[in-house]
Amino acid sequence: MSWPRNLLFGSIRARLLLLMLGGLGTLMFALFLLLDFSIDKQIFGRLDATLLGRARGVVVLLESHPRDDAWQELHELSPEYATGGHTDFVQIWDAAGGTLLSSASNAANNLQPPPAPVPANAPLFYDLRLPDGHRGRAVGLRFSMLGRADEAILVVAEEREQVDQLERHVHLALVIGVLGMGLLAALLSVLAVRGGLRPLLAFAADTGPDGAPRVEPLPVARMPSELKPFANTLNSAFARLQAALGRERRFARDVAHELRTPLAETRMAVELASRGAPSPGVLAGAIASIDRMQRCIDGLLSLSRYEAGIDQAQVEPLELADLLRRSLAMVAGPAGKREVTVAAQLPDECWVISDPALLERIVDNLLLNAAEYAPAGSDVRVELASVADGWNLRIGNAAPELSAEDLARLGERFWRKSAAREASNHGGLGLALSGTLAGLLGQRLDFTLEQGVLWASLGPLRPIALPEDPGS
Repeated sequence: MSWPRNLLFGSIRARLLLLMLGGLGTLMFALFLLLDFSIDKQIFGRLDATLLGRARGVVVLLESHPRDDAWQELHELSPEYATGGHTDFVQIWDAAGGTLLSSASNAANNLQPPPAPVPANAPLFYDLRLPDGHRGRAVGLRFSMLGRADEAILVVAEEREQVDQLERHVHLALVIGVLGMGLLAALLSVLAVRGGLRPLLAFAADTGPDGAPRVEPLPVARMPSELKPFANTLNSAFARLQAALGRERRFARDVAHELRTPLAETRMAVELASRGAPSPGVLAGAIASIDRMQRCIDGLLSLSRYEAGIDQAQVEPLELADLLRRSLAMVAGPAGKREVTVAAQLPDECWVISDPALLERIVDNLLLNAAEYAPAGSDVRVELASVADGWNLRIGNAAPELSAEDLARLGERFWRKSAAREASNHGGLGLALSGTLAGLLGQRLDFTLEQGVLWASLGPLRPIALPEDPGS
């Protein structure tokens, strides 16, 4: 693109100014032509009307009076024809072109005749050069004089220099007015474009400097309506970008924090093994550390995929009571090692709409977390109760170390109440992953502390009505 084209069409401001100035210029030029034509028509129309009135007055005299009497009366009624002035002229020709009568102001009888035949019943207006050399305007009429059989041609002429001067003054006033209006319109166009684009420039400033992430949302409320959809879209994009950046930073921070201890343990085990025959306890510790790292990495990857929206819920009918029984059987082993009893209150059947894989993972995480952190010899209770809009699942375990202030942090990654739990083999991601999966299913995962018992509540799970047995 050449630089003139780039200058004119490379910016919105230049395009708006070019469009407005071009449109206003065309409009002003058309207005000038219209006013000039209208004013000229009015000026010369008035002059022609005056000439026609005078000519018809002369015709009336000549058609009703003898020639000499009519001419004398004309000079008495219109002295401007009797003097030697140079503003008004009268001359009459016969059919052969000979002069019959001429006013005193036209003593030489050299008034310019009509350039074309005069119609029988209509006047003929034309411009001419007067006997005194000035420009004039004339009208020709065909009429019958008293005492003559043939028709005569009457021409009444008047100097038009005053009219031409008035026309020039009007033209000058129009030119000055149109140019002034054009300059004012151009100035207003520049101010209007600048003012109209000010919100857009402010919008660009609000988005922040190049390369700097946008932290605060754009102030949509004070923006023009044309920019609000664009600002809302940008706010949504900024929010998604910040969430993605936050997930990446959190993922890197969590990996670095959580894998530091197992890597140190594994390194120590490898160093001990390299010095001689490794003892079974050293190798078992290394394997446990590797398992812990594997669980941590699997949990972090799952969280990242679900938070990023890569994995989505696939809902279908499922029997929740049966799913809970399988999860209870899975957790029986870890709970038995710590002498933790798991008691469940379940209905015979409970059909709901949900994602079986995601719901099973939530239940497994909650049960494993309760079985691991419940005090040895205590109970873990599982309740499935019907509520107004579905089913509510509650899993509770004794938590003597927790306080009401700790409930808000239960869904945080790797949060542990005490240093003793830091050494636990638990990955520290179960509750965080369960909260993310619950949100993906459109459910709420709430934690309450009731008389030293920590309750995790999931629901309401949407029920499904089973078809009636036709044989019943």
